[in-house]
Amino acid sequence: MDNYKKVSAIVLSGGKSSRMGEDKCDLKYHGESLLNLQIDKLKKIGIDDIVASGYRGSECKAKVVEDDIMKGPLSGMLKGLNAIEHDRAFVISVDVPLIKEESIKKLIDYSFDKDLEIVLIRHNKVQEPLIGVFKKSLTSKIEEIIKGDKYSVMKLVDQSKYEFIDIDDDDEYFLNVNYKDDYDKLLKVNLEGGK
Repeated sequence: MDNYKKVSAIVLSGGKSSRMGEDKCDLKYHGESLLNLQIDKLKKIGIDDIVASGYRGSECKAKVVEDDIMKGPLSGMLKGLNAIEHDRAFVISVDVPLIKEESIKKLIDYSFDKDLEIVLIRHNKVQEPLIGVFKKSLTSKIEEIIKGDKYSVMKLVDQSKYEFIDIDDDDEYFLNVNYKDDYDKLLKVNLEGGK
């Protein structure tokens, strides 16, 4: 059974990148943009239905969905969930480009084995609310949350049936590229399986 053909993917691509000073989506790593690196990795896994939610640039290998609500990752997720074909989506932010394909597969497979609305990754006790599988049926909950003034992804998680799965990969694979220093670190990294 190929779960990867039955799940969509949403790459959260609409952040302001204010800490970086330029759009993180278009930063290059081994000659490819961070956004397209994520998309290529998802296609290699076997996911066909991929959307880039909130992307404002011009170089994207997947369908782009505009986030006109602009309430952080949650509204990007809402726009993505409304645009996907399947009943669940693997969601990832654009700025963790080194995550292993095997870790993504483990997460997706686990989501099909359990009756859960959300399955998220945890590594070395660090919870990753923007790397997970989310059911499309969560859209009504998200719509209610973003009507308020506090609209974090963890608020959605707390209102849903969820589990974390532990991934034993080194922290380097979860490098989050928010600042120029992080990008400098990324450029020095050459991890097998991260690409």
